Order: sequence, then C-alpha cells, then structure tokens
Amino acid sequence: MVTLASLASVTITSFLAIILARAAWHKADSFLETVGFAQGYGLVPDGWAGPIVRTLTAIEALTVLALLLPWFRSLGAVSAATLFASYGGLMAMALWQGRRQIDCGCGGAPQIVSAFTLSRNAVLTVLALTVAVLPADRVSPGGAAVAIAAALVLSAIYATIEKLASHLPHIRQGEF
Repeated sequence: MVTLASLASVTITSFLAIILARAAWHKADSFLETVGFAQGYGLVPDGWAGPIVRTLTAIEALTVLALLLPWFRSLGAVSAATLFASYGGLMAMALWQGRRQIDCGCGGAPQIVSAFTLSRNAVLTVLALTVAVLPADRVSPGGAAVAIAAALVLSAIYATIEKLASHLPHIRQGEF
C-alpha cells in the first residue's frame, strides 16, 4: 500500500536530486565562474578553489546518484544535508567577515549571499534530513509519476523564488 510518507519521500528525494544535479551541472559547465565565486568567499587560498570546486562537483554528483538508488537513499540524504548545511555555514562565515556583495555560487539566477540564502539552505537541509528518516517504501508507477511531477513543480517554484530573490539587492536599493 502506498502511504503519504512514501509519496512525500519520493517527492522530496526527487526534488533534492534535481537541485543537486543542477548545482553539479552548473559547477561543471561554468567551472571558472564557480572558481571565481569560491575565491570571492575568501575562506581558502585562491589556488585551492579549483580543486575544491572539482571535489564538490563530484560529491554533488555522487549524492544525486545515492539519492536515486534505494539502497543508498539515506546516505544520499545525509550527504545532501551535509552539503546544504556546509554551504550555509560558508555563507554565514563570509557574511560574518563582512563579505556582503558576493554571489552564493549556487547555480541558477545570481544571488548575493544574504539571510535569504542562509534560510534557503536551512530549509534544504531540513528537507534532506526528512528524507533520511522517511521510509523508503516502494511506490506504484502511478505514485512515482505523481511524486516526480510534484518534484518538478517544486523545482519550478524553487527556480521562480530564486529568480525573485536575485532581485532583492536591487529592491533594497530602490532601483526598481
């Protein structure tokens, strides 16, 4: 029997896989730009940024794979939570050091590191931890289709929110 928890698990897992796949793709496709974002944080020597970005790209890709394989879903969820929390921690450190005009480097619409990006990462962390504790029960093909469709809708909403958030600095400065 398909339960609401099972459908929620597949939906959230699919959503997180989409978010992380997009992030990994962005890092791979726009490698030099992403290295520049990493250097903008000023938290490691500039020469380390390239290898760190390559490593994070691989970890994100492996996390997506783990999320999609039922046997490794919980491990993938914990890895996703660790990534989101770590990225949030790095953003918080950059803000604490006074770096208020750097792009988060998250992929998608450009976003300045802010309370919004920290909150977004906190929500993503909680979602990933939720997947880690939800049952990994099988769902019917129809249930899987519904869950994946819901994940795609969530991804579209997420992308819209990110696009709107990319305009926050301009709104705050009265440029609209």
